[in-house]
Amino acid sequence: MELSQNLPPSVFNSERLPRRDMLSGIFTALMVGISGKADAAEAKSKGNKEISGARENDKSGRENGKSARNPENGSTSSELKIVKPKHLVKGDTVGIVAPASPLENETEIEYTYQWLKKIGLKYKVGKHVFDSYSDFAGSDANRLADFNSMWADPEVKAVMPMRGGNGAARLLAGIDYDMIAKNPKIIVGYSDITSLLVAIHQRTGLVTFHGPMMGGFFEGSYTYHNYLKAVMSNKPIGLVTDKEDKELWNPEGPPTRFIIAKGKARGRLTGGCMTLIRQLMGTPYEIDTEGKILFLEDLDAEPHEIDRMLYQLHLAGKLEKAAGIVIGECTNCAPGSSGRNNFPLNFSLDRILEQRLSGLGIPVIYGLRFGHSKEKFTIPLGVMASIDASDNGVRFKIEESATV
Repeated sequence: MELSQNLPPSVFNSERLPRRDMLSGIFTALMVGISGKADAAEAKSKGNKEISGARENDKSGRENGKSARNPENGSTSSELKIVKPKHLVKGDTVGIVAPASPLENETEIEYTYQWLKKIGLKYKVGKHVFDSYSDFAGSDANRLADFNSMWADPEVKAVMPMRGGNGAARLLAGIDYDMIAKNPKIIVGYSDITSLLVAIHQRTGLVTFHGPMMGGFFEGSYTYHNYLKAVMSNKPIGLVTDKEDKELWNPEGPPTRFIIAKGKARGRLTGGCMTLIRQLMGTPYEIDTEGKILFLEDLDAEPHEIDRMLYQLHLAGKLEKAAGIVIGECTNCAPGSSGRNNFPLNFSLDRILEQRLSGLGIPVIYGLRFGHSKEKFTIPLGVMASIDASDNGVRFKIEESATV
Protein backbone atom coordinates (compact mmCIF):
# COMPACT_ATOMS: atom_id res chain seq x y z
CA MET A 1 0.00 0.00 0.00
CA GLU A 2 1.31 3.40 -0.92
CA LEU A 3 1.75 5.55 2.17
CA SER A 4 0.89 9.22 1.72
CA GLN A 5 3.47 11.49 3.27
CA ASN A 6 3.61 15.18 4.09
CA LEU A 7 7.16 15.70 2.91
CA PRO A 8 9.38 18.72 3.51
CA PRO A 9 11.09 20.41 0.57
CA SER A 10 13.95 18.22 -0.62
CA VAL A 11 17.22 19.05 1.03
CA PHE A 12 18.68 19.10 -2.48
CA ASN A 13 16.04 21.51 -3.85
CA SER A 14 17.88 24.31 -5.63
CA GLU A 15 15.17 26.79 -4.61
CA ARG A 16 16.06 26.33 -0.93
CA LEU A 17 18.86 28.56 0.27
CA PRO A 18 21.74 26.92 2.15
CA ARG A 19 21.92 27.89 5.81
CA ARG A 20 25.14 29.83 5.30
CA ASP A 21 23.52 31.95 2.55
CA MET A 22 20.42 32.44 4.70
CA LEU A 23 22.48 33.65 7.65
CA SER A 24 24.51 35.87 5.37
CA GLY A 25 21.32 37.39 4.02
CA ILE A 26 19.96 37.95 7.50
CA PHE A 27 23.19 39.64 8.54
CA THR A 28 23.09 41.91 5.50
CA ALA A 29 19.49 42.85 6.21
CA LEU A 30 20.36 43.69 9.78
CA MET A 31 23.23 45.91 8.63
CA VAL A 32 20.94 47.76 6.26
CA GLY A 33 18.49 47.97 9.14
CA ILE A 34 15.68 50.40 8.68
CA SER A 35 13.43 48.73 6.12
CA GLY A 36 13.06 45.50 8.10
CA LYS A 37 12.64 46.89 11.61
CA ALA A 38 8.85 47.09 11.56
CA ASP A 39 8.39 43.50 10.35
CA ALA A 40 10.98 42.21 12.80
CA ALA A 41 9.32 43.97 15.72
CA GLU A 42 5.93 42.56 14.71
CA ALA A 43 7.33 39.01 14.43
CA LYS A 44 9.07 39.31 17.78
CA SER A 45 5.90 40.56 19.42
CA LYS A 46 3.90 37.69 17.93
CA GLY A 47 6.44 35.13 19.17
CA ASN A 48 6.50 36.60 22.66
CA LYS A 49 2.70 36.57 22.84
CA GLU A 50 2.61 32.94 21.73
CA ILE A 51 5.05 31.90 24.45
CA SER A 52 3.51 34.03 27.18
CA GLY A 53 -0.08 33.26 26.20
CA ALA A 54 0.01 29.88 27.90
CA ARG A 55 1.43 31.17 31.17
CA GLU A 56 -1.94 31.65 32.87
CA ASN A 57 -2.86 28.10 31.95
CA ASP A 58 0.62 27.07 33.08
CA LYS A 59 0.09 28.55 36.56
CA SER A 60 -3.04 26.50 37.11
CA GLY A 61 -1.09 23.28 36.69
CA ARG A 62 1.83 24.07 38.99
CA GLU A 63 0.51 21.96 41.83
CA ASN A 64 0.27 18.86 39.61
CA GLY A 65 2.59 16.05 40.58
CA LYS A 66 2.57 16.65 44.33
CA SER A 67 2.11 13.45 46.24
CA ALA A 68 1.97 11.96 49.71
CA ARG A 69 3.93 8.87 50.74
CA ASN A 70 1.97 5.74 51.50
CA PRO A 71 3.66 4.30 54.63
CA GLU A 72 2.51 0.75 53.88
CA ASN A 73 4.50 0.15 50.73
CA GLY A 74 6.57 3.27 50.12
CA SER A 75 4.54 4.23 47.05
CA THR A 76 2.70 7.50 46.69
CA SER A 77 -0.92 8.49 46.60
CA SER A 78 -0.60 11.12 43.90
CA GLU A 79 -3.02 13.84 42.97
CA LEU A 80 -1.89 13.39 39.39
CA LYS A 81 -4.30 11.36 37.29
CA ILE A 82 -2.34 9.15 34.89
CA VAL A 83 -3.33 9.47 31.23
CA LYS A 84 -2.17 6.87 28.72
CA PRO A 85 -1.82 7.46 24.97
CA LYS A 86 -3.03 4.97 22.38
CA HIS A 87 -0.38 2.58 21.14
CA LEU A 88 0.68 2.92 17.52
CA VAL A 89 -0.66 0.61 14.83
CA LYS A 90 0.23 0.26 11.17
CA GLY A 91 -1.18 3.14 9.18
CA ASP A 92 -0.82 5.68 12.00
CA THR A 93 0.95 8.99 11.42
CA VAL A 94 3.80 10.37 13.51
CA GLY A 95 4.72 14.05 13.58
CA ILE A 96 8.42 14.91 13.34
CA VAL A 97 9.45 18.10 15.15
CA ALA A 98 12.71 19.78 16.18
CA PRO A 99 12.22 21.29 19.66
CA ALA A 100 15.93 21.42 20.46
CA SER A 101 19.01 21.47 18.16
CA PRO A 102 19.10 21.00 14.38
CA LEU A 103 20.42 17.98 12.53
CA GLU A 104 24.12 18.06 11.72
CA ASN A 105 23.39 16.42 8.36
CA GLU A 106 19.92 17.06 6.99
CA THR A 107 19.90 13.95 4.82
CA GLU A 108 19.93 11.81 7.99
CA ILE A 109 16.17 12.23 8.13
CA GLU A 110 15.84 10.05 5.02
CA TYR A 111 16.84 6.98 7.07
CA THR A 112 13.97 7.68 9.43
CA TYR A 113 11.49 7.95 6.57
CA GLN A 114 12.59 4.54 5.31
CA TRP A 115 12.31 2.88 8.72
CA LEU A 116 8.92 4.42 9.45
CA LYS A 117 7.65 3.02 6.17
CA LYS A 118 9.16 -0.34 7.06
CA ILE A 119 7.11 -0.60 10.24
CA GLY A 120 4.00 0.70 8.48
CA LEU A 121 3.85 4.26 9.82
CA LYS A 122 3.19 7.48 7.95
CA TYR A 123 4.75 10.79 8.88
CA LYS A 124 4.31 14.53 8.84
CA VAL A 125 7.15 16.99 9.19
CA GLY A 126 7.02 20.30 11.04
CA LYS A 127 7.31 23.45 8.94
CA HIS A 128 10.44 24.59 10.76
CA VAL A 129 12.28 21.28 11.17
CA PHE A 130 15.17 22.44 8.96
CA ASP A 131 15.48 25.93 10.45
CA SER A 132 18.61 26.99 12.27
CA TYR A 133 19.06 29.73 14.86
CA SER A 134 22.25 29.69 16.94
CA ASP A 135 22.44 26.08 18.21
CA PHE A 136 18.66 25.71 18.07
CA ALA A 137 16.52 24.28 15.26
CA GLY A 138 14.92 27.67 14.65
CA SER A 139 13.59 30.41 16.89
CA ASP A 140 11.73 29.60 20.10
CA ALA A 141 8.45 30.80 18.56
CA ASN A 142 8.82 28.62 15.45
CA ARG A 143 9.89 25.51 17.34
CA LEU A 144 7.00 26.03 19.74
CA ALA A 145 4.54 26.51 16.88
CA ASP A 146 5.58 23.20 15.30
CA PHE A 147 5.39 21.40 18.64
CA ASN A 148 1.92 22.66 19.56
CA SER A 149 0.55 22.13 16.05
CA MET A 150 1.49 18.45 16.08
CA TRP A 151 -0.46 17.94 19.31
CA ALA A 152 -3.43 19.77 17.79
CA ASP A 153 -3.39 17.71 14.59
CA PRO A 154 -5.95 14.86 14.97
CA GLU A 155 -4.16 12.79 12.33
CA VAL A 156 -0.89 12.69 14.32
CA LYS A 157 -0.77 9.86 16.87
CA ALA A 158 2.80 10.35 18.13
CA VAL A 159 5.17 13.31 18.37
CA MET A 160 8.72 12.36 17.37
CA PRO A 161 11.50 14.81 18.32
CA MET A 162 14.25 14.94 15.73
CA ARG A 163 17.09 15.10 18.26
CA GLY A 164 18.18 16.56 21.60
CA GLY A 165 21.04 18.99 22.01
CA ASN A 166 19.84 22.26 23.50
CA GLY A 167 16.78 24.48 23.68
CA ALA A 168 13.81 22.28 24.63
CA ALA A 169 13.47 23.84 28.09
CA ARG A 170 13.04 27.27 26.48
CA LEU A 171 9.63 26.09 25.20
CA LEU A 172 8.15 24.92 28.50
CA ALA A 173 6.27 28.10 29.42
CA GLY A 174 4.60 28.24 26.00
CA ILE A 175 3.44 24.64 25.64
CA ASP A 176 -0.33 24.23 25.53
CA TYR A 177 -0.68 21.67 28.32
CA ASP A 178 -4.49 21.78 28.24
CA MET A 179 -4.44 20.78 24.58
CA ILE A 180 -1.99 17.96 25.27
CA ALA A 181 -4.22 16.66 28.08
CA LYS A 182 -7.17 16.63 25.68
CA ASN A 183 -5.16 15.01 22.89
CA PRO A 184 -2.94 12.37 24.53
CA LYS A 185 -0.23 11.10 22.19
CA ILE A 186 3.03 9.24 22.41
CA ILE A 187 6.22 11.27 22.77
CA VAL A 188 9.61 9.57 23.02
CA GLY A 189 12.99 11.21 23.57
CA TYR A 190 15.97 11.56 25.88
CA SER A 191 18.85 13.93 26.60
CA ASP A 192 17.59 17.53 26.16
CA ILE A 193 14.06 16.19 25.56
CA THR A 194 14.01 15.15 29.25
CA SER A 195 12.68 18.61 30.11
CA LEU A 196 9.65 18.06 27.84
CA LEU A 197 9.01 14.53 29.15
CA VAL A 198 9.04 15.61 32.81
CA ALA A 199 7.06 18.82 32.32
CA ILE A 200 4.36 17.26 30.14
CA HIS A 201 3.95 14.27 32.44
CA GLN A 202 3.71 16.34 35.61
CA ARG A 203 1.38 18.96 34.10
CA THR A 204 -1.00 16.63 32.29
CA GLY A 205 -0.55 13.16 33.77
CA LEU A 206 0.33 11.86 30.31
CA VAL A 207 2.71 8.90 30.21
CA THR A 208 5.80 10.02 28.31
CA PHE A 209 8.69 7.86 27.13
CA HIS A 210 12.44 8.11 27.70
CA GLY A 211 13.94 6.41 24.68
CA PRO A 212 15.39 6.77 21.18
CA MET A 213 14.38 9.62 18.90
CA MET A 214 13.93 10.06 15.19
CA GLY A 215 17.31 8.84 14.00
CA GLY A 216 18.01 6.37 16.79
CA PHE A 217 15.17 3.89 17.21
CA PHE A 218 16.69 1.64 14.53
CA GLU A 219 20.38 1.91 15.56
CA GLY A 220 20.51 -1.55 17.11
CA SER A 221 18.31 -4.63 17.42
CA TYR A 222 17.98 -4.29 21.21
CA THR A 223 16.95 -0.64 20.87
CA TYR A 224 14.59 -1.31 17.96
CA HIS A 225 12.67 -4.23 19.50
CA ASN A 226 12.34 -2.55 22.90
CA TYR A 227 11.11 0.63 21.21
CA LEU A 228 8.40 -1.23 19.29
CA LYS A 229 7.45 -3.13 22.44
CA ALA A 230 6.89 0.17 24.24
CA VAL A 231 4.98 2.15 21.61
CA MET A 232 3.29 -0.45 19.39
CA SER A 233 1.74 -2.61 22.12
CA ASN A 234 -0.76 -1.98 24.89
CA LYS A 235 0.67 -4.68 27.15
CA PRO A 236 3.04 -4.05 30.09
CA ILE A 237 6.70 -4.04 29.06
CA GLY A 238 7.34 -6.51 31.87
CA LEU A 239 10.73 -7.76 33.01
CA VAL A 240 13.54 -5.75 31.43
CA THR A 241 16.40 -7.95 30.21
CA ASP A 242 19.86 -7.10 28.89
CA LYS A 243 21.25 -7.93 25.47
CA GLU A 244 21.59 -11.68 25.12
CA ASP A 245 24.60 -11.43 22.79
CA LYS A 246 26.50 -9.00 25.02
CA GLU A 247 30.26 -9.62 24.85
CA LEU A 248 31.06 -9.86 28.53
CA TRP A 249 34.83 -9.70 27.91
CA ASN A 250 34.52 -6.36 26.09
CA PRO A 251 31.49 -4.62 27.58
CA GLU A 252 30.12 -1.32 26.35
CA GLY A 253 29.31 0.89 29.32
CA PRO A 254 29.30 0.05 33.04
CA PRO A 255 29.11 -3.41 34.63
CA THR A 256 25.68 -4.89 34.02
CA ARG A 257 23.29 -4.42 36.96
CA PHE A 258 25.81 -3.47 39.62
CA ILE A 259 24.16 -3.19 43.06
CA ILE A 260 24.99 -0.03 45.01
CA ALA A 261 22.39 -0.67 47.73
CA LYS A 262 20.25 -3.79 48.18
CA GLY A 263 16.51 -3.79 48.68
CA LYS A 264 13.10 -3.86 47.06
CA ALA A 265 11.01 -0.94 45.83
CA ARG A 266 7.86 -0.27 43.88
CA GLY A 267 6.63 3.04 42.50
CA ARG A 268 5.86 5.08 39.42
CA LEU A 269 8.78 5.80 37.12
CA THR A 270 10.26 9.25 36.59
CA GLY A 271 13.64 10.57 35.52
CA GLY A 272 15.90 11.18 32.56
CA CYS A 273 19.17 12.98 31.87
CA MET A 274 20.70 14.38 35.07
CA THR A 275 21.85 17.61 33.42
CA LEU A 276 18.31 18.46 32.38
CA ILE A 277 16.76 17.37 35.67
CA ARG A 278 19.21 19.69 37.42
CA GLN A 279 18.28 22.48 34.99
CA LEU A 280 14.63 22.24 36.06
CA MET A 281 15.40 22.58 39.78
CA GLY A 282 13.84 25.69 41.32
CA THR A 283 11.39 26.06 38.42
CA PRO A 284 7.67 25.21 38.19
CA TYR A 285 8.75 22.07 36.28
CA GLU A 286 11.01 20.68 39.02
CA ILE A 287 10.91 16.89 39.10
CA ASP A 288 8.71 15.16 41.70
CA THR A 289 10.44 12.04 43.03
CA GLU A 290 8.46 11.27 46.17
CA GLY A 291 7.67 7.55 46.35
CA LYS A 292 8.82 7.07 42.77
CA ILE A 293 11.51 4.99 41.13
CA LEU A 294 13.96 7.58 39.84
CA PHE A 295 16.07 6.70 36.81
CA LEU A 296 19.09 8.80 35.80
CA GLU A 297 21.70 8.87 33.04
CA ASP A 298 24.03 11.42 31.42
CA LEU A 299 26.64 12.12 28.76
CA ASP A 300 30.09 13.74 28.65
CA ALA A 301 30.16 14.69 32.33
CA GLU A 302 33.24 14.29 34.52
CA PRO A 303 32.67 12.32 37.75
CA HIS A 304 33.00 15.50 39.81
CA GLU A 305 30.22 17.03 37.68
CA ILE A 306 28.01 14.00 38.33
CA ASP A 307 28.77 14.42 42.04
CA ARG A 308 27.76 18.08 41.85
CA MET A 309 24.43 17.23 40.24
CA LEU A 310 23.67 14.38 42.63
CA TYR A 311 24.52 16.54 45.62
CA GLN A 312 22.14 19.23 44.41
CA LEU A 313 19.40 16.61 44.15
CA HIS A 314 20.37 15.40 47.62
CA LEU A 315 20.15 18.90 49.11
CA ALA A 316 16.73 19.31 47.51
CA GLY A 317 15.53 16.04 49.05
CA LYS A 318 14.96 14.46 45.66
CA LEU A 319 17.09 11.35 46.31
CA GLU A 320 15.88 10.56 49.82
CA LYS A 321 12.22 10.89 48.83
CA ALA A 322 12.51 8.36 46.01
CA ALA A 323 11.44 4.75 46.55
CA GLY A 324 14.44 3.50 44.61
CA ILE A 325 17.04 4.70 42.12
CA VAL A 326 18.22 3.18 38.84
CA ILE A 327 21.34 4.60 37.16
CA GLY A 328 21.71 3.83 33.49
CA GLU A 329 24.72 4.34 31.26
CA CYS A 330 26.68 7.53 31.83
CA THR A 331 28.43 7.68 28.47
CA ASN A 332 31.91 9.25 28.38
CA CYS A 333 31.76 10.00 32.10
CA ALA A 334 35.02 8.35 33.19
CA PRO A 335 37.72 10.80 34.35
CA GLY A 336 38.97 12.68 31.30
CA SER A 337 36.69 10.94 28.78
CA SER A 338 34.35 13.93 28.45
CA GLY A 339 37.05 15.81 26.56
CA ARG A 340 36.77 18.69 29.01
CA ASN A 341 38.96 19.67 31.94
CA ASN A 342 39.41 16.91 34.49
CA PHE A 343 40.97 17.03 37.94
CA PRO A 344 44.08 14.87 38.48
CA LEU A 345 42.60 13.42 41.69
CA ASN A 346 39.12 12.94 40.24
CA PHE A 347 37.34 9.89 41.70
CA SER A 348 35.91 7.29 39.35
CA LEU A 349 32.23 7.51 38.51
CA ASP A 350 31.61 4.21 40.31
CA ARG A 351 33.05 5.60 43.55
CA ILE A 352 31.07 8.85 43.21
CA LEU A 353 27.82 6.91 42.78
CA GLU A 354 28.57 4.60 45.71
CA GLN A 355 29.49 7.46 48.07
CA ARG A 356 26.49 9.56 47.16
CA LEU A 357 23.79 6.88 46.84
CA SER A 358 24.65 3.90 49.04
CA GLY A 359 23.43 5.40 52.32
CA LEU A 360 19.96 6.55 51.32
CA GLY A 361 18.16 3.56 52.82
CA ILE A 362 16.60 2.65 49.47
CA PRO A 363 17.66 0.19 46.73
CA VAL A 364 20.03 1.63 44.14
CA ILE A 365 21.27 -0.18 41.03
CA TYR A 366 23.67 0.88 38.30
CA GLY A 367 24.28 -0.31 34.77
CA LEU A 368 20.94 -0.92 33.08
CA ARG A 369 20.95 -0.31 29.34
CA PHE A 370 19.40 3.10 28.88
CA GLY A 371 20.99 6.45 28.18
CA HIS A 372 23.04 7.91 25.35
CA SER A 373 24.50 4.67 23.99
CA LYS A 374 23.13 3.04 20.85
CA GLU A 375 21.65 0.05 22.68
CA LYS A 376 18.89 1.09 25.09
CA PHE A 377 15.40 0.17 26.19
CA THR A 378 12.49 2.59 26.34
CA ILE A 379 11.20 3.68 29.77
CA PRO A 380 7.69 5.12 30.29
CA LEU A 381 7.36 7.91 32.86
CA GLY A 382 4.30 7.54 35.08
CA VAL A 383 3.71 3.79 35.16
CA MET A 384 4.26 1.37 38.03
CA ALA A 385 7.55 -0.51 38.16
CA SER A 386 9.52 -2.52 40.69
CA ILE A 387 13.14 -3.28 41.45
CA ASP A 388 14.61 -6.10 43.51
CA ALA A 389 18.34 -5.96 44.25
CA SER A 390 19.71 -8.89 46.24
CA ASP A 391 22.46 -11.49 46.30
CA ASN A 392 20.47 -13.32 43.63
CA GLY A 393 20.84 -10.43 41.22
CA VAL A 394 18.71 -7.52 40.01
CA ARG A 395 15.18 -7.60 38.66
CA PHE A 396 13.70 -4.51 37.07
CA LYS A 397 10.10 -4.90 35.97
CA ILE A 398 7.72 -2.42 34.35
CA GLU A 399 4.48 -3.78 35.70
CA GLU A 400 1.86 -1.53 34.17
CA SER A 401 0.96 -0.89 30.54
CA ALA A 402 2.07 2.50 29.26
CA THR A 403 -0.49 2.74 26.46
CA VAL A 404 -4.07 1.75 25.74
